[in-house]
Amino acid sequence: MSQFKRLGMGLGALIGGGDSEPAASTATAPAADSVSTMEINTIRPNPYQPRTEFDSKEIESLSESLKKDGLLQPVVVRPAGAGFYQLVAGERRWRAAKLAGLSRVPVVVRQVDDKKMLELALVENIQRRDLNPMEKARAFKQLMTLNSWTQEQAADAMGMARPSVANFVRLLDLQLEVQEAVSRGTITMGHARALAGVPQRANQLQLLKQVVGEDLSVRALELLVGPKPGAASSSKPAGKKTEAWVKEFEQKLMDKLGVKVLLQPDSIVIKYSSKEELTRVLKRLDVL
Repeated sequence: MSQFKRLGMGLGALIGGGDSEPAASTATAPAADSVSTMEINTIRPNPYQPRTEFDSKEIESLSESLKKDGLLQPVVVRPAGAGFYQLVAGERRWRAAKLAGLSRVPVVVRQVDDKKMLELALVENIQRRDLNPMEKARAFKQLMTLNSWTQEQAADAMGMARPSVANFVRLLDLQLEVQEAVSRGTITMGHARALAGVPQRANQLQLLKQVVGEDLSVRALELLVGPKPGAASSSKPAGKKTEAWVKEFEQKLMDKLGVKVLLQPDSIVIKYSSKEELTRVLKRLDVL
């Protein structure tokens, strides 16, 4: 479990020695884990970068700031052979520095493998600049594949509830047109989650068109989609349809607690399967 906790420590733990000043340039390669400066043209992008879209206006705004003050926080790189380096973290700042015309930037050199490259890039983006839902979905899937992790392990590594990770990964089963609408922000994560319950491609696309054309809310879409086959629970009265707002609140509670939650007319039922799972729920409720 300590392996997973390290992923949530963020860029500060990755850089280390935050009070060090950038060293003067030298002809030799920078020492590992020390802060130094490097020719910006020797740095290449992170091939495992989960973010596929960068806001050009944000990059331009940051570049204007860098023209005045320079890049104060170092980017993290790893050796890539033949005098070149690959970004581990800090691509947004690196892009802005290039746009600002900086010839050298402060760096920290780390020896990390491909798995750690993806982990650190994912952590940085989630903690600093949120990915869009489809970027997160692909990043989680890639992270799980590289490490042979389950959804539970990926969730623990990122300090998230397992249902939240599962909801992102499920987006990869959506039709491509729906995925693109999520990436562009045309529809929300809530819309996408509802559409993920529609198995037929034609129906997904028809509902997507209706959502966009009529500006339907998530609740309105859920009413159109209706309950999933076999989704009725013995904990609720048979034949009684669950209202959309109840399902919405149940999902929010499940995302928060990481366990099954049922809202009943006079109670909230929180299901758990072990003492460890109950302990985790109580901690998330600030009871422990």
